[in-house]
Amino acid sequence: MKMYRALCILGCAVMLGGCTESNIVNPENATVTPETGIIEGIELDWDQVTDELNDEFVKSDKYPFGDKIELNVDEGNVYIMVTVEDGVSKEEAAQYATEIIKALNVSVETQDFSYQSDEDKLYGTFSEENVIWIQVMPKSTADDESTWLVDDAVVPEMQREILPNYTEEEAESAEAAEAE
Repeated sequence: MKMYRALCILGCAVMLGGCTESNIVNPENATVTPETGIIEGIELDWDQVTDELNDEFVKSDKYPFGDKIELNVDEGNVYIMVTVEDGVSKEEAAQYATEIIKALNVSVETQDFSYQSDEDKLYGTFSEENVIWIQVMPKSTADDESTWLVDDAVVPEMQREILPNYTEEEAESAEAAEAE
């Protein structure tokens, strides 16, 4: 009986040993080449981009003051509406907005490889081909445009950091402070 059991185990081992080579993973007589080319006409998943921005910039360790980010896209224009907790300065909001636009470009690049980052450029090639409008507003006064901290746009061929939404007096004060 022990001999019979040993022969059965040996027979199973031999049969299983013959089934280890797979033609699915490594087909015979075929060369496998990965898809590395740029595919034209990729439709971006803007919900995914919005989710990624909210994950990074809303109530995160680095940006605890972020409340909500919404995106709207229309014919080469991206509109980013950002609400923040009350008490954020216009300068902080402008830096925050600049970082959001950088992250937007990175998120788009992960979906469509035809867009690329460039160390010599502030944002990336998506911003060079599309207009990105960004508004940052305090949560409690979001409906009052006069209280918006940032109301700016990045346009193709004009890559620059986002500017605070200064009143005339604030702009004069900022210019005077820079001159000193």
